[in-house]
Amino acid sequence: MWISLRDCDGQSHTMVGVFPAETVMRKTGLTLGYRTIENARRCILGDVGVTVRGHEFHYSTLVARGPLHYACALSDAEGRSKGQDGLMSGNVLALYTHLHFASQPTVAVSLVESAARTASRADSMARRRRGGNC
Repeated sequence: MWISLRDCDGQSHTMVGVFPAETVMRKTGLTLGYRTIENARRCILGDVGVTVRGHEFHYSTLVARGPLHYACALSDAEGRSKGQDGLMSGNVLALYTHLHFASQPTVAVSLVESAARTASRADSMARRRRGGNC
């Protein structure tokens, strides 16, 4: 919900704004169920085709305010398509699905490796700004 948020009373709250979208809370209409996501494009969760199970539990919906780029195809426990999940922007991935990493351990490894690469790049940039390698 760190995109932007409109609460159940209709009031908007500015959040980080990484994606051109708004999360709108609903008083009814719970989205609930087991899910499988499959990478449709390479992302911090791994290569194309990697699948991982999880679940959704939310009273909100996403309203696009511009073009959105998704990383994953989403299906329910019976294999029926539920659309897309995994909004991408640079190295940011935002999911409604709460992942069960034990269902695909390579996803956890990929996520940690991606975080390590990002931290290493950030360290290198900070050293260059300071003008040294210390």
